[in-house]
Amino acid sequence: MGREFREGDLVVYPSHGAGVVTGTEEKTVLGEVRKYYRVYISDAGLTLSVPADGSNLRPCADEASIEEALDMLGREVTEMPSNWSHRLKHNQEKIKSGELLEVAEVVRNLSVYSREHDLSTGERSTLMRARQILVSEIAAVRGLELPEAERLVNRALKGGGAAG
Repeated sequence: MGREFREGDLVVYPSHGAGVVTGTEEKTVLGEVRKYYRVYISDAGLTLSVPADGSNLRPCADEASIEEALDMLGREVTEMPSNWSHRLKHNQEKIKSGELLEVAEVVRNLSVYSREHDLSTGERSTLMRARQILVSEIAAVRGLELPEAERLVNRALKGGGAAG
C-alpha cells in the first residue's frame, strides 16, 4: 500500500515528472470504488488521475537528495550495455523505477555517451524524458522556474557542481 498524500503535497509520477496533489476523488471502475489523487503537472499543463493504491507516486525528494542527484551528474559514467536496444531497455527501466538518483544516472550516462556516439531515436527520447523528469523535480523542490532548473542540470553535467 502506498503512502497517503494530501492536497498541496509535491509528488513525482515517474512517467510525467513532478506535480502537486490538487485533491482526491472516488471513481467506480468495474463496479469497484477506488480512491484517486488528482495531480497537476505544471510543465505539461496536465491533470492526472492517479490510483491511490498501487501507483508508484512518490513524494518529491528533499534538498539533500536534489544535491546528491546534481552531484551525480558530474561523476563518472556507470557501465551500460553496449547493444543500443539493451541500453535503451536498461535506461527505461531506471526511469520507470521513479527514483531520482536512477533518473539522474540516465541523464548523465546518456548525455556523456551522446558526446561520442549517435543516440538511437529511442535513446534520444529517453534522455529527453529523463531530463524533463529530473528538471521538473528540481524546480518543484527548489521553487525554481524550469529554465533555472535546466541551467543547474547543464552546469552539473559539465562538472560545475550542484551549487545554484
